[in-house]
Amino acid sequence: MEKNDNSSWDLLTDALVEVLVRVPPNARRRLRLVSRHWRELIDHRTGTDMRSRSKIIAVSDKGLGLMSVIDILSPGSPRRLLWQTDIATALRYSMMRIAGTCNGLVCLCDDLSPGGGITVANPSTGEALFLPPLPTPSADVHLSSNSSWNWHHTYSFGYDHTTRRYKVVHVPSTFDDRPDIVHVFTLGEASWRAVHTGGTDARCSPGTSCPAEVDGTVYWLTMDAGKIMSFDLIHERVPAMASTYHLAKVHGSLGVAVGDNDSVTVWVLEGERWRRRYVLEVDRLRREKTWMTRELLVPYQVHGDYFLTFTPQSWNGTVVLYRHTLTENTVSQDGVVHVKHRDRGEELTYFSCFIYQTFSYVETKEPLSLYNDVLVHN
Repeated sequence: MEKNDNSSWDLLTDALVEVLVRVPPNARRRLRLVSRHWRELIDHRTGTDMRSRSKIIAVSDKGLGLMSVIDILSPGSPRRLLWQTDIATALRYSMMRIAGTCNGLVCLCDDLSPGGGITVANPSTGEALFLPPLPTPSADVHLSSNSSWNWHHTYSFGYDHTTRRYKVVHVPSTFDDRPDIVHVFTLGEASWRAVHTGGTDARCSPGTSCPAEVDGTVYWLTMDAGKIMSFDLIHERVPAMASTYHLAKVHGSLGVAVGDNDSVTVWVLEGERWRRRYVLEVDRLRREKTWMTRELLVPYQVHGDYFLTFTPQSWNGTVVLYRHTLTENTVSQDGVVHVKHRDRGEELTYFSCFIYQTFSYVETKEPLSLYNDVLVHN
């Protein structure tokens, strides 16, 4: 009986391993937290290398993009070429530019191909998927090798964890006749899909910065660099209004508040890197054809242990100022403070006019007369 039990257990374990090896590496690493048994299986039987997060792809030589894999945790260790395939394939890929990487897959863009030909490849297996051309006028535009514009600046690559599908996103550029359409290609489908931005001009400049994919959302700067656009990979939508951003002072550090119709996110510069510190969900309630909106105070919204917000009430012209206590209940495990729209906070006061800016203030008895002589003599 014991032998049969062990055999059954082995069969279940083997079946679980077969499932785990099909899960993307990033999600597989999170599954290590389920139990000690799962952690041992993932570490020893799925080929998951936890140190792989320390590796980067470095592209060198602008004329011939030699792509190397480097382990940043092992200084001095030899680097290896990314493409361990035949010379012709490696040379062709090296002439392309990387538009994004995700879970071991590499999205390549051929800047010399009309519209930027897209190839998604797996360097480990040598497999490649060639995407069809864009259904836009830009698909007929050729860029010369010495052009300051680059097609790979208009593409991004990410993963939708809800459907377990990879997606390539093309944002409109100078060459598109429809500045209000974002195109999406889901791996496993046959064609690109058009997503409308709601009339917002979402064109980027293909000669400046590349789109950035962060936690399932693609961000990019508009052509005049005046707005930050975003595209949600899960729901495949662009906010009805482009994000705006403001500089802010947060606990004595530089911060940037990025907001759209749904939320405001505050990023704080800590050392030489940006860290997301606060997320405020905007509360919009329909009341007699008016909107009640929770908004963020700029540039100074964090004071001590409190996070400050305000709500303009258009039906009576007043503005209510609230404070939210920064407690363990509002701080997530990754250190981000989430202020939900249900959290009304504690009312501090109200104003009969709009609040544009806030600054820190302390009372002082220092006399200004000390500076009068300087003003008089100059």
